[in-house]
Amino acid sequence: MNGRRALGELLGDLAAGVTDFVDSPFVRARSLSIDLPIDLRLVLSAEGPIVIGDVPLFRTRTDFDPDPARLQIEWHAVPAEATP
Repeated sequence: MNGRRALGELLGDLAAGVTDFVDSPFVRARSLSIDLPIDLRLVLSAEGPIVIGDVPLFRTRTDFDPDPARLQIEWHAVPAEATP
């Protein structure tokens, strides 16, 4: 493998970070938006195809590097359902 995270791992890490952020007693947020550049790649493994989606390795890019994709995520607070 190339040391890059699968897209699912990146999304899990982002969600965990948002949970830590929202659970802070010093922050009150109703919504949070994230817009990140990510490098996407399809890798074939013994288990099947894997979508690699991770932040770019370098801040600068060469002419032969493909442009990064953009990952945009929005989280919004929703009221919890009342339990009887």
